[in-house]
Amino acid sequence: MSELEFLQYIHERRWNQMKVTHATQWHVKMGRQGDFLNVNRRAAEIHKRLGASEIKLLGALAGAPQSQWTYVMIFDDEAAFASAMVAMDTDEEWLALGAEFVVDPPAESTNSMLARDLLS
Repeated sequence: MSELEFLQYIHERRWNQMKVTHATQWHVKMGRQGDFLNVNRRAAEIHKRLGASEIKLLGALAGAPQSQWTYVMIFDDEAAFASAMVAMDTDEEWLALGAEFVVDPPAESTNSMLARDLLS
């Protein structure tokens, strides 16, 4: 696909109607995998309630240390993502989970990324 074709494709698809993915990479502390899995299960329930259409928790199989996990939230569009971000600022369940997490974190965030799904 040429650059011109790509720009036409993007214009036709409209950026704001593409799916949006937020991914956070974590380094999970040794022996704390179960704790971190439980945190992510709770976070996934909250994020789905706030508008995420899909949640994934990816564990490295090859090409990265097995202690590297990636939590992925998928939203139908930018509006759904923005709405969820605003809601998290005041969501009592989300704030309580964060308060619990910081007392004794089972993992450390190493990277995050917000991306558009160009094929959606």
